[in-house]
Amino acid sequence: MTAQTTPDAAPGTSSTRPGGRRRRPPRRSRELVVLLAVLVLLVVVAVFPAAFAPYDPLELAGPSLSPPDATHLLGTDEVGRDLLSRIIHGLQISLLAGAVAIGVALGAGLVVGVLSGLRPGGILDRVLGVVSESVLAVPAILLSLAVITAFGRGALVAGVAVGIAEAPGFARLIRGLVIQARTLTYVEAAVGLGTGPLRVITRHIVPRIAPPLAAYTALNVALALLAIGSLSYLGFGEAPPSPEWGVLISEGQRLLVHSWWVALLPGLALAATAVLLSRISHLLQEDA
Repeated sequence: MTAQTTPDAAPGTSSTRPGGRRRRPPRRSRELVVLLAVLVLLVVVAVFPAAFAPYDPLELAGPSLSPPDATHLLGTDEVGRDLLSRIIHGLQISLLAGAVAIGVALGAGLVVGVLSGLRPGGILDRVLGVVSESVLAVPAILLSLAVITAFGRGALVAGVAVGIAEAPGFARLIRGLVIQARTLTYVEAAVGLGTGPLRVITRHIVPRIAPPLAAYTALNVALALLAIGSLSYLGFGEAPPSPEWGVLISEGQRLLVHSWWVALLPGLALAATAVLLSRISHLLQEDA
Protein backbone atom coordinates (compact mmCIF):
# COMPACT_ATOMS: atom_id res chain seq x y z
CA MET A 1 0.00 0.00 0.00
CA THR A 2 1.56 3.26 -1.06
CA ALA A 3 1.42 6.48 0.94
CA GLN A 4 -0.91 9.06 -0.45
CA THR A 5 0.78 12.34 -1.28
CA THR A 6 -0.71 15.78 -1.45
CA PRO A 7 0.25 17.93 -4.42
CA ASP A 8 1.93 21.21 -3.69
CA ALA A 9 -0.20 24.30 -3.91
CA ALA A 10 -0.16 26.05 -7.23
CA PRO A 11 1.92 29.20 -7.48
CA GLY A 12 0.08 32.26 -6.24
CA THR A 13 -2.50 30.26 -4.23
CA SER A 14 -2.91 30.09 -0.48
CA SER A 15 -1.70 27.03 1.39
CA THR A 16 -3.31 25.81 4.60
CA ARG A 17 -1.94 25.94 8.12
CA PRO A 18 -2.23 22.86 10.36
CA GLY A 19 -5.21 24.45 12.13
CA GLY A 20 -7.10 24.75 8.85
CA ARG A 21 -6.44 28.45 8.37
CA ARG A 22 -5.09 29.68 5.07
CA ARG A 23 -1.53 30.88 4.88
CA ARG A 24 -0.96 34.03 2.84
CA PRO A 25 1.24 33.49 -0.25
CA PRO A 26 4.73 35.01 0.28
CA ARG A 27 4.28 37.42 -2.62
CA ARG A 28 1.12 38.89 -1.10
CA SER A 29 2.74 39.03 2.34
CA ARG A 30 5.58 41.07 0.88
CA GLU A 31 3.09 43.32 -0.90
CA LEU A 32 1.23 43.95 2.36
CA VAL A 33 4.47 44.78 4.18
CA VAL A 34 5.47 47.23 1.44
CA LEU A 35 2.05 48.91 1.42
CA LEU A 36 2.01 49.20 5.21
CA ALA A 37 5.49 50.75 5.07
CA VAL A 38 4.22 53.30 2.55
CA LEU A 39 1.26 54.04 4.82
CA VAL A 40 3.56 54.54 7.81
CA LEU A 41 5.68 56.91 5.71
CA LEU A 42 2.55 58.91 4.82
CA VAL A 43 1.62 59.13 8.50
CA VAL A 44 5.12 60.36 9.38
CA VAL A 45 4.90 63.01 6.64
CA ALA A 46 1.48 64.03 7.92
CA VAL A 47 2.72 64.34 11.50
CA PHE A 48 5.81 66.36 10.53
CA PRO A 49 4.84 68.18 7.31
CA ALA A 50 7.23 71.08 7.85
CA ALA A 51 10.18 68.65 7.74
CA PHE A 52 9.24 67.51 4.23
CA ALA A 53 7.64 70.59 2.64
CA PRO A 54 10.19 72.86 0.94
CA TYR A 55 8.08 76.02 1.43
CA ASP A 56 5.40 77.44 3.68
CA PRO A 57 2.05 76.33 2.22
CA LEU A 58 0.47 79.76 2.68
CA GLU A 59 3.37 81.97 1.55
CA LEU A 60 4.26 83.04 -1.99
CA ALA A 61 7.16 80.91 -3.24
CA GLY A 62 7.47 81.87 -6.90
CA PRO A 63 5.64 83.14 -9.97
CA SER A 64 1.98 82.23 -10.29
CA LEU A 65 1.00 79.14 -12.28
CA SER A 66 4.58 78.04 -12.79
CA PRO A 67 4.62 74.50 -14.25
CA PRO A 68 6.54 71.71 -12.51
CA ASP A 69 10.30 72.27 -12.72
CA ALA A 70 13.46 71.77 -10.68
CA THR A 71 12.60 74.66 -8.32
CA HIS A 72 8.96 73.74 -7.76
CA LEU A 73 8.63 70.00 -8.36
CA LEU A 74 4.84 70.15 -8.67
CA GLY A 75 4.58 73.74 -9.85
CA THR A 76 2.79 76.67 -8.19
CA ASP A 77 -0.84 77.72 -7.93
CA GLU A 78 -2.44 80.90 -9.24
CA VAL A 79 -1.16 82.88 -6.24
CA GLY A 80 2.40 81.56 -6.49
CA ARG A 81 2.32 79.11 -3.58
CA ASP A 82 4.35 75.91 -3.92
CA LEU A 83 1.93 73.09 -4.76
CA LEU A 84 4.08 70.30 -3.32
CA SER A 85 4.19 72.05 0.04
CA ARG A 86 0.43 72.56 -0.01
CA ILE A 87 -0.21 68.90 -0.87
CA ILE A 88 2.09 67.75 1.95
CA HIS A 89 0.35 69.98 4.50
CA GLY A 90 -3.00 68.96 3.06
CA LEU A 91 -2.10 65.35 3.81
CA GLN A 92 -1.99 66.23 7.51
CA ILE A 93 -5.48 67.77 7.39
CA SER A 94 -6.97 64.92 5.39
CA LEU A 95 -5.51 62.11 7.50
CA LEU A 96 -6.44 63.87 10.74
CA ALA A 97 -10.02 64.33 9.56
CA GLY A 98 -10.10 60.72 8.37
CA ALA A 99 -8.82 59.54 11.76
CA VAL A 100 -11.56 61.54 13.50
CA ALA A 101 -14.17 59.98 11.20
CA ILE A 102 -12.97 56.44 11.87
CA GLY A 103 -12.61 57.13 15.59
CA VAL A 104 -16.24 58.23 15.79
CA ALA A 105 -17.52 55.39 13.59
CA LEU A 106 -15.45 52.66 15.24
CA GLY A 107 -16.13 53.88 18.79
CA ALA A 108 -19.88 54.04 18.29
CA GLY A 109 -19.89 50.83 16.25
CA LEU A 110 -18.02 48.89 18.93
CA VAL A 111 -20.41 49.94 21.70
CA VAL A 112 -23.57 49.27 19.68
CA GLY A 113 -22.29 46.16 17.92
CA VAL A 114 -20.89 44.41 21.01
CA LEU A 115 -23.93 45.15 23.18
CA SER A 116 -26.28 43.99 20.44
CA GLY A 117 -24.23 40.92 19.57
CA LEU A 118 -23.92 39.65 23.13
CA ARG A 119 -27.70 39.42 23.51
CA PRO A 120 -29.20 39.20 20.00
CA GLY A 121 -32.95 39.66 19.94
CA GLY A 122 -33.05 41.38 23.32
CA ILE A 123 -34.63 44.72 24.07
CA LEU A 124 -31.33 46.58 23.80
CA ASP A 125 -30.54 44.85 20.50
CA ARG A 126 -33.91 45.84 19.06
CA VAL A 127 -33.64 49.46 20.24
CA LEU A 128 -30.11 49.84 18.89
CA GLY A 129 -31.20 48.15 15.67
CA VAL A 130 -33.99 50.68 15.17
CA VAL A 131 -31.58 53.55 15.79
CA SER A 132 -29.02 52.12 13.35
CA GLU A 133 -31.64 51.51 10.68
CA SER A 134 -32.95 55.05 11.12
CA VAL A 135 -29.48 56.49 10.55
CA LEU A 136 -28.93 54.22 7.54
CA ALA A 137 -32.23 55.40 6.05
CA VAL A 138 -30.83 58.93 5.72
CA PRO A 139 -28.38 59.37 2.79
CA ALA A 140 -24.84 59.80 4.13
CA ILE A 141 -24.30 63.10 2.32
CA LEU A 142 -27.49 64.61 3.79
CA LEU A 143 -26.57 63.44 7.29
CA SER A 144 -23.09 64.91 6.91
CA LEU A 145 -24.50 68.22 5.65
CA ALA A 146 -26.92 68.34 8.59
CA VAL A 147 -24.07 67.91 11.09
CA ILE A 148 -21.96 70.53 9.32
CA THR A 149 -24.89 72.96 9.25
CA ALA A 150 -25.36 72.50 12.98
CA PHE A 151 -21.71 72.77 14.05
CA GLY A 152 -20.02 74.78 11.32
CA ARG A 153 -17.49 74.17 8.57
CA GLY A 154 -14.06 72.64 8.94
CA ALA A 155 -12.22 69.39 8.27
CA LEU A 156 -12.68 68.08 11.81
CA VAL A 157 -16.42 68.78 11.77
CA ALA A 158 -16.60 67.07 8.37
CA GLY A 159 -14.73 64.12 9.90
CA VAL A 160 -17.27 63.86 12.73
CA ALA A 161 -20.12 64.08 10.21
CA VAL A 162 -18.66 61.32 8.04
CA GLY A 163 -17.98 59.22 11.15
CA ILE A 164 -21.62 59.45 12.23
CA ALA A 165 -22.71 58.38 8.75
CA GLU A 166 -20.33 55.38 8.78
CA ALA A 167 -21.09 54.26 12.37
CA PRO A 168 -24.15 52.08 11.52
CA GLY A 169 -22.09 50.05 9.06
CA PHE A 170 -19.48 49.37 11.75
CA ALA A 171 -22.20 48.47 14.25
CA ARG A 172 -23.83 45.94 11.93
CA LEU A 173 -20.52 44.31 11.05
CA ILE A 174 -19.37 44.09 14.67
CA ARG A 175 -22.74 42.72 15.78
CA GLY A 176 -22.51 39.93 13.23
CA LEU A 177 -18.91 39.13 14.17
CA VAL A 178 -19.75 39.03 17.88
CA ILE A 179 -22.72 36.71 17.29
CA GLN A 180 -20.47 34.43 15.27
CA ALA A 181 -17.71 34.50 17.91
CA ARG A 182 -20.15 33.66 20.71
CA THR A 183 -20.80 30.24 19.16
CA LEU A 184 -17.13 29.21 19.31
CA THR A 185 -16.38 26.38 21.73
CA TYR A 186 -13.74 28.19 23.76
CA VAL A 187 -15.97 31.25 24.15
CA GLU A 188 -18.90 29.13 25.33
CA ALA A 189 -16.54 27.32 27.70
CA ALA A 190 -15.33 30.60 29.17
CA VAL A 191 -18.90 31.75 29.71
CA GLY A 192 -19.82 28.39 31.25
CA LEU A 193 -16.91 28.65 33.68
CA GLY A 194 -18.31 31.95 34.95
CA THR A 195 -15.88 34.31 33.24
CA GLY A 196 -17.14 37.89 33.44
CA PRO A 197 -18.59 39.51 30.29
CA LEU A 198 -15.85 42.16 30.10
CA ARG A 199 -13.12 39.51 30.29
CA VAL A 200 -14.84 37.37 27.67
CA ILE A 201 -15.05 40.38 25.36
CA THR A 202 -11.45 41.53 25.80
CA ARG A 203 -9.76 38.10 25.97
CA HIS A 204 -11.76 36.05 23.50
CA ILE A 205 -14.16 38.04 21.31
CA VAL A 206 -12.08 41.11 20.42
CA PRO A 207 -9.03 39.10 19.22
CA ARG A 208 -11.37 36.98 17.11
CA ILE A 209 -13.10 39.89 15.37
CA ALA A 210 -9.97 42.06 15.02
CA PRO A 211 -8.73 40.80 11.58
CA PRO A 212 -11.97 41.36 9.61
CA LEU A 213 -12.58 44.59 11.51
CA ALA A 214 -9.11 45.85 10.56
CA ALA A 215 -9.82 45.17 6.89
CA TYR A 216 -13.17 46.95 7.09
CA THR A 217 -11.58 49.88 8.92
CA ALA A 218 -8.86 50.35 6.28
CA LEU A 219 -11.49 50.42 3.53
CA ASN A 220 -13.60 52.95 5.42
CA VAL A 221 -10.62 55.22 6.01
CA ALA A 222 -10.30 55.41 2.22
CA LEU A 223 -14.02 56.15 1.88
CA ALA A 224 -13.81 58.76 4.65
CA LEU A 225 -10.94 60.57 2.90
CA LEU A 226 -12.95 60.69 -0.33
CA ALA A 227 -16.07 61.89 1.49
CA ILE A 228 -14.20 64.60 3.41
CA GLY A 229 -12.47 65.75 0.22
CA SER A 230 -15.85 65.85 -1.54
CA LEU A 231 -17.38 67.97 1.22
CA SER A 232 -14.50 70.45 1.01
CA TYR A 233 -14.77 70.48 -2.78
CA LEU A 234 -18.46 71.39 -2.46
CA GLY A 235 -17.65 74.14 0.04
CA PHE A 236 -18.84 72.43 3.23
CA GLY A 237 -15.48 71.42 4.69
CA GLU A 238 -12.28 73.43 4.84
CA ALA A 239 -12.20 76.84 3.17
CA PRO A 240 -9.44 78.62 1.23
CA PRO A 241 -6.57 79.25 1.78
CA SER A 242 -6.45 75.87 3.57
CA PRO A 243 -4.32 73.31 1.69
CA GLU A 244 -6.84 70.50 2.27
CA TRP A 245 -6.96 68.35 -0.86
CA GLY A 246 -10.63 68.97 -1.65
CA VAL A 247 -10.01 72.72 -1.47
CA LEU A 248 -6.98 72.42 -3.80
CA ILE A 249 -9.04 70.48 -6.35
CA SER A 250 -11.88 73.01 -6.13
CA GLU A 251 -9.52 75.98 -6.56
CA GLY A 252 -7.74 74.42 -9.51
CA GLN A 253 -10.68 73.06 -11.50
CA ARG A 254 -11.23 76.26 -13.46
CA LEU A 255 -7.53 76.29 -14.40
CA LEU A 256 -7.54 72.70 -15.63
CA VAL A 257 -7.27 73.56 -19.33
CA HIS A 258 -4.07 75.63 -19.23
CA SER A 259 -2.66 74.80 -15.75
CA TRP A 260 -3.57 71.15 -15.30
CA TRP A 261 -1.22 70.50 -12.39
CA VAL A 262 -3.09 72.77 -9.95
CA ALA A 263 -6.13 70.48 -9.75
CA LEU A 264 -4.87 67.19 -11.20
CA LEU A 265 -1.96 66.57 -8.83
CA PRO A 266 -3.95 67.02 -5.58
CA GLY A 267 -6.64 64.80 -7.09
CA LEU A 268 -4.05 62.13 -7.88
CA ALA A 269 -2.71 62.36 -4.33
CA LEU A 270 -6.19 61.80 -2.91
CA ALA A 271 -6.93 58.95 -5.32
CA ALA A 272 -3.56 57.25 -4.71
CA THR A 273 -4.03 57.37 -0.93
CA ALA A 274 -7.53 55.91 -1.24
CA VAL A 275 -6.29 53.13 -3.55
CA LEU A 276 -3.43 52.35 -1.13
CA LEU A 277 -5.85 51.93 1.78
CA SER A 278 -8.27 49.94 -0.36
CA ARG A 279 -5.53 47.51 -1.40
CA ILE A 280 -4.38 47.10 2.20
CA SER A 281 -7.99 46.34 3.13
CA HIS A 282 -8.21 43.73 0.40
CA LEU A 283 -5.03 41.97 1.54
CA LEU A 284 -6.13 42.02 5.17
CA GLN A 285 -9.53 40.64 4.20
CA GLU A 286 -7.94 37.67 2.45
CA ASP A 287 -6.20 36.66 5.67
CA ALA A 288 -9.16 37.40 7.98
